[in-house]
Amino acid sequence: MTTEVDRLLRRWYLGQLSVLMGAMLGELFIVKNGAYFASGGLIIILLYLGGLIPAFELDATKRDWPRFRRFNHYFQASFQLIFLPFFLMVLVDLLRQLPGLDEQGLIAMAFFYMIFMFVPVIYITMRPVQAVIGRILLLITTVFSGLIGAQATFLALPVLKAPTVFGMVSDSGILGAFGFVLTVGILLMTWGFRWPTWRLNRQVNWYWLALIAIAGIAFVIWNAFGVGDSWRTTFTQFDFKMQAASWKMFLTGLEPGIAEEWLYRFAVLALLLKAFDQHRHQLDWAVALSSALFGLWHVTNTLAGQSWSATLEQMIFAASLGAFLAVSYLYSGSLLVPMLIHAGVDILSMMASGSQSMAKPDAFEWQTILFTVIVFGLLTIFFLTGKRRQVMQAQVDRYLAPLDLK
Repeated sequence: MTTEVDRLLRRWYLGQLSVLMGAMLGELFIVKNGAYFASGGLIIILLYLGGLIPAFELDATKRDWPRFRRFNHYFQASFQLIFLPFFLMVLVDLLRQLPGLDEQGLIAMAFFYMIFMFVPVIYITMRPVQAVIGRILLLITTVFSGLIGAQATFLALPVLKAPTVFGMVSDSGILGAFGFVLTVGILLMTWGFRWPTWRLNRQVNWYWLALIAIAGIAFVIWNAFGVGDSWRTTFTQFDFKMQAASWKMFLTGLEPGIAEEWLYRFAVLALLLKAFDQHRHQLDWAVALSSALFGLWHVTNTLAGQSWSATLEQMIFAASLGAFLAVSYLYSGSLLVPMLIHAGVDILSMMASGSQSMAKPDAFEWQTILFTVIVFGLLTIFFLTGKRRQVMQAQVDRYLAPLDLK
């Protein structure tokens, strides 16, 4: 980043941290009549001081207490991503008590601000993180959950009375997805990566690009509307009724199509491609590991009450689909390709079933999952071989060329 942009982000970070932490202290001291100020106030002050450290670090001072500084970067990134929406809620709660300020207007402004709120936080706390594993773990766990759930966290406590539409938007995570794209995109730039392109690579063979499109569309339709319960009927029986064709289902399905692809097919895949830059099997390792992480991440669906058998099925399916989405992106050169496929899968399956979670699979469903794993596996291997691999490697080499931000 240029000196001017760096200075602006540091000032934004310090101002935001001071205002939100100050609001929390005001809540403890003024609204709560000082009942929790002795203990809670001390904790807030210590956290605030810890948050100031990354903003004032210089190259000369980074050599002092290196382990503490590294720990503080991880801690501050995790702490602020989780709790800043709560502190923003406290600020809105304080402001709405002032005459002339409308509560719903303040909530709307807060929802909009949370799209940008974490840009300085991520820049200050995560930019110095050098370890590839540390970067990936922070992105998958803290950054993704924090940004996607920011609006929902803001409304988690029954302090503010938001309109129903605000609740729908917060539950879908769609605003968080846009914030995730912006924030992680800027972070990857500071790490030396280019943003992905939306245009198709001119070196592609249009027959193979058509194969990706046909395979993606066919799976989206079959996954959402196929009702066959045996091998004799599974590819011939369809029910095109929508059980829940609503904006909530549409936005809920659109969010992972945007955010998860930006995370796994852009950020995580880029970090792995760079990590294996000098390895003979760079593409294979990057695709395999990013897809495995994509599948493993779906274990969190058990927290929403989904059965373990359904979650295991989803993890296996997601890993195989993730591999296909990765090669579809690397070959086509456009991140829009896997985004459209992923969004289509989630939107139509949710609308058709009327549910956001998977039911416990029976024996035949396990067979169909094995079938899809084989199909996606063969497609992945196909694109990782021959001239298709050469096209992908050339695309990756251009993408990983040094990025000058000065």
